[in-house]
Amino acid sequence: MARNHLLVLWSRFGRYKLADFDRLLWRDRSLYESILFIASILPTADRPLHALRIRAAARGETPQHQRMNAWVRKNARLRRDVIARLRREGPLPLDAFEDRSIDSWQSSGWNADRNVSMMLHFLMRLGVVAIGARASGRRVFTLASTWLPTVRPLSRRLAARLATERALRAMGVATYQQLRRYYGLGYYVTPDALGDLERTGVARRVTVEGLEGEHFAAAPAAGDGDRTTLLSPFDPLIIDRARTEALFGMRYRMEIYVPKHLRTRGYWAMPILHDHQLIGTVDPRMDRERGRLEVLSLQLDPGAPRDRATRRAIDSAIEDLAAFAGASDVVWPARPRT
Repeated sequence: MARNHLLVLWSRFGRYKLADFDRLLWRDRSLYESILFIASILPTADRPLHALRIRAAARGETPQHQRMNAWVRKNARLRRDVIARLRREGPLPLDAFEDRSIDSWQSSGWNADRNVSMMLHFLMRLGVVAIGARASGRRVFTLASTWLPTVRPLSRRLAARLATERALRAMGVATYQQLRRYYGLGYYVTPDALGDLERTGVARRVTVEGLEGEHFAAAPAAGDGDRTTLLSPFDPLIIDRARTEALFGMRYRMEIYVPKHLRTRGYWAMPILHDHQLIGTVDPRMDRERGRLEVLSLQLDPGAPRDRATRRAIDSAIEDLAAFAGASDVVWPARPRT
């Protein structure tokens, strides 16, 4: 279909020009690519907020930070070589660097022994290296000091308030622990910040029928409205699967790694957000050779509305996705839609 961050934007704003996004990211640099916590596209204006996390990493405030820093120190030669070459030659791809490590990175995952990749990853988390371009989808690395403006970290209290408010507005209704698990910003969420938001009327405590635990709700923001759209399997709104099931009543699991005959919703099933509810899924596949989007399945969950207006809204969302992905046609399954 499209890369996840592009789909997340499309779900919120509808169709947009990819050239505009690339301009904001690579020319204007009002956005930047980050891996402070997960791979993300962040507003450059938010760097004072995230600089606090970079400082925490450099100070080794967690066991993970301490292990990272110890490994970087052991491989000082590799670190010096990476920085020197970026300073001397400018932006470079991963395969331009020689592995000069003396202590190989060990893990049970895919990154074991991938020392150059891990060094670049850690130097990004430490604010030394940045992604300055992509060539054929591959990241091109550069020095953060030449690519991004220098900033001072926010105070912990201000960072906590901003992050807590953003997480709450993004989720709408959530428990404190759910806010803490919100992508990236959860690092800063604190009870004190929630208390500040309550006192200023930005947040309020609510009881959600059928759900246990204390919940917080964001005050409605200007521009909040209805829109039928499709969500990426990695969308922050649904990434907490337990919350998705408790709040929306939808059991959703990504089935990319599930054998085809065991899938229930589909390889890239995208939940349908309609009238503030999740009502089913669409499993699309982009046939780039024929320039068309194929709808492999459309499943409406029990209790979902099946009136003509809802069907038209879903069809419109699928057609908009097709246009955004560059398809000139939509092909529906031969069997009846459910």
